[in-house]
Amino acid sequence: MNMRIVDTGGMLPEVTGRMDYRSIVLQEADLTVRTLIEEKDKAQAYRLRHRIFCDELKWVLHSTDAMESDEYDRNAVFFGVFDAGNRLVSFLRLIMPGRQFMMEKEFLSLVGPEHRIRKEMDTAEISRLCVAPEARHNHLAGNFDVHRISLILFKGVYQWCVLNRIQYLYAVTELKVYRLYCLKGFPYQLIGRPATMPDGVTVVAVMLDWHEFETMNAVKRPDLFDWFRPTRLSPLPGQSQPHGTCSTRSASA
Repeated sequence: MNMRIVDTGGMLPEVTGRMDYRSIVLQEADLTVRTLIEEKDKAQAYRLRHRIFCDELKWVLHSTDAMESDEYDRNAVFFGVFDAGNRLVSFLRLIMPGRQFMMEKEFLSLVGPEHRIRKEMDTAEISRLCVAPEARHNHLAGNFDVHRISLILFKGVYQWCVLNRIQYLYAVTELKVYRLYCLKGFPYQLIGRPATMPDGVTVVAVMLDWHEFETMNAVKRPDLFDWFRPTRLSPLPGQSQPHGTCSTRSASA
């Protein structure tokens, strides 16, 4: 595994108030995970999103330019997995807390009344997670058995979160995806009751605490933990050094 950390300077200062976000580039065999900074990479992301969310799932109206974007992109950090030909095969964004989360607007009905949505600077929201159809069966042999592209994407997101002091992630995902990731070592916590959407899919609102992920997997899944976390990265805030959202449609809101 080879990782480069790159300063991105004034990333999103007008909406987050932060000037110090840094990006990552992580290499796994012939796949590369990186934060998307260049416009040509973002254009690939918008086209992939259109293929999945407009053409395949029909969750979003078609666009004449075959690119899917929305208001939340202005307050989001983009991540992508690229193949050896520099083609984007998987994507997600983290919506930062400077403005409204999707969970506060489109999916508020999924959040239980007992849960207060965090808007602190250590919290973000996962959305627009998708995997290109041609890449959904791709696996990568590595240090921890076999990894699907989505798991490699989450590895990059985890390392970016540690680097930028993001400890909590919100997401809305299918119930079966939530259960799958819990089995894989991601201790997502339900923050509301499951609900069935108009297309018949049962979804849930969840929250992930990276601190809990580290603490649990350092003991129960040390191989997974070691693969996810380079030892040279510093711990999450307030944490000592440990000892140590895909469905068949591969998409989430």
